[in-house]
Amino acid sequence: MKKTLYFILLLVLVILIGVIYLSYNGVKTDKFNEIVKNQLKEKNSKIEIEINEIKLKLQPFDLLINLETKNPKINFGQNKISLEKISTNYNIISFFKKEFGINYIDIETKNNKIKQLIELLRQNQDSPQLYITDKAIKDGEIDLNMKFFFDEDGKMKKNFKIFGRIKNLLVKFLKNKEIENINFDFNYTYKDLNLENINLDYQDIKITSKKISIKEKKKFYAFKGNFQTEKSKLPKDISIIILNNKNINNVVLSSENDFSFNLNRKIKFSDILFESKIKLEEGSINLENEYLINYIPVFKNKLKFIDHIINIKYKDKIYINGKGKIEIEDKNDEIKYNLEFNKENINYNLNLSLDSIPIKLDIINFAKKENDKYKLIFKGNRTKNKFKISKFLLKNNKSEFLVNNLELNKKYKIIDFEKIKLNYFNVKDIKNDLVISKNKNLYEIKSKNFNLSKIIDDILFNDSKKKTNFFDDNDKTFNVNFNQNYIDKSHYLINTKGKFKIRKNEIIELDLKANFANLKNISLSVKTKNNNKITTFYSDLAKPFVKKYKFIKGFEGGKLDFSSIKKNNISESKLKIYNFKLKELPALTKILTLASLQGISDILSGDGVTFDDFEMSFKNKKDLMEINEIYSIGPAISILMEGYVQSSELVSLKGTLVPATTINKFVGSIPILGDILVGKKTGEGVFGVSFKIKGSPKDLKTTVNPIKTLTPRFITRTLEKIKKTN
Repeated sequence: MKKTLYFILLLVLVILIGVIYLSYNGVKTDKFNEIVKNQLKEKNSKIEIEINEIKLKLQPFDLLINLETKNPKINFGQNKISLEKISTNYNIISFFKKEFGINYIDIETKNNKIKQLIELLRQNQDSPQLYITDKAIKDGEIDLNMKFFFDEDGKMKKNFKIFGRIKNLLVKFLKNKEIENINFDFNYTYKDLNLENINLDYQDIKITSKKISIKEKKKFYAFKGNFQTEKSKLPKDISIIILNNKNINNVVLSSENDFSFNLNRKIKFSDILFESKIKLEEGSINLENEYLINYIPVFKNKLKFIDHIINIKYKDKIYINGKGKIEIEDKNDEIKYNLEFNKENINYNLNLSLDSIPIKLDIINFAKKENDKYKLIFKGNRTKNKFKISKFLLKNNKSEFLVNNLELNKKYKIIDFEKIKLNYFNVKDIKNDLVISKNKNLYEIKSKNFNLSKIIDDILFNDSKKKTNFFDDNDKTFNVNFNQNYIDKSHYLINTKGKFKIRKNEIIELDLKANFANLKNISLSVKTKNNNKITTFYSDLAKPFVKKYKFIKGFEGGKLDFSSIKKNNISESKLKIYNFKLKELPALTKILTLASLQGISDILSGDGVTFDDFEMSFKNKKDLMEINEIYSIGPAISILMEGYVQSSELVSLKGTLVPATTINKFVGSIPILGDILVGKKTGEGVFGVSFKIKGSPKDLKTTVNPIKTLTPRFITRTLEKIKKTN
């Protein structure tokens, strides 16, 4: 009995020592290799596993055996996955019952090619996503730690854990564009993927991210994360994609970005939130914009942005605020801006310190010089078909330009406005003030002092198609009430009153009346009938308007009568001037000198030459003025000429000049008529001259030839004038 008891105690002691040994040290064996292989093969016949010796450790209280093998391999077709180790727990009771006894598998891999791992996954359970991933990935390595849990039937539970690192991943997509050097850590549990410590290169752009998470919801995937870009120059195609403008160039920036969005299984985005802080070192945009060229003299189709800090937020709308410098042809100024984009609607608020960039507004004779300091405020919104400026304010300590509720169409033509207020000094340093306000269907224009010279030029002297069209095609009517209006620095009008109507940017009706300071009269009218636009203009003072013609100088005195008929953009005009003097006419002086008419030349250098009448008949078409005839007669000389003026580029005139004594002698020789017109006594006869004047207005060349026979045309015109005079 004692021997039996000793034997049992010894057996128990041996078993206990064995259990303790197996629990702490374990043993190595290959007896379980086939069991593990066969049970895995039952799940996927295409996958085989190579296992070395398995180390066993006993977990006696759980009736489990821990199995671990190092450096195994998984074979599928021609591909192999090299593992660091595989470990698992095996249920002892399941072994005897011949049931699935593996509770979990813990797998640690070595560095393996990602494409081989994707192939393994596709062998187990293929999907369109895995197929696309397999085609996109070209290279890269991965190491993994994976832990899978199984139920009693050998089905994998959802509480698996996968984590690891991807190195040097190369992905090709979007017309063979490549993302290179992708490296990141990842952690994947059921419906939850986290990517950390991400860095990659795309077209020389360095991109990093601390974390990106992807959570699988019931009907969508929820993405959340951040990324940063180092300072780099954006390739042209990326600039176009990101900024949606093919004219943007040379963009150098860095950025910090946070984002979140949902993506459903039909690849549709929702609940997008994006916040970005961008440091834009530089960037430029090409703008072929005739309006900027008209208003910014140095603008040559290129606008540059320098040192901008830009904050962008997207949540249903895009919000942008930023500040930095804008540069136009080496002239740069500070700008701040707030923009809000909502589908086709844009709200904007711009504040610009205009210190260096020049501005010109030809229509009101204003020019901001390069170093004049101005502040510009620009608020409003833009829709698909309309552009509204709720407030435009350009201001410094001397001048102010204010516009309220200005509406423009998509071609930037004025539809309507509430108020325009101007208070400034023009290019000739003359003070101007003007208020235009809407009153029902009329616009009231009021001013104490305003320079009309540019407006008069456009009405009377400019038929060029280069005119800036400010308004849309609808009719607009204006009432005018000015106290004082400068025509030039020396002449101004008082009590200018009247009314005008525009249609398609053309004045179709106008009636203005005013007085000069000495109470002499001036009037201007435009009437349109049967597509004929008739302009008439009369002034008791001719000088302020005659000097608009570049080739006529040194003009004094005179009255002016002008009329014009315009049809199909061609105008035929007549200009008449009465009782005036010419003190300075370089081309005429040269003609007289070359013709040895020294006496008359001396008159020009003294008080000037007096003329009784001047008539000019001409035609305007685009930038060309065709002068059919200029005829002027006076006590000393008479002139007949014709030619053309090509804008401000070229003057070409030819004609005849004859002293009055020659005319008198000729007329006096006509029987009966001569006695009646000039009497029997005539002055000494001298010859006349024919001449040509050609060149730019600043560099006219003159040639002169003597004549002894007057042309029939000259004789006819002279007789007509003499008859009218007498």
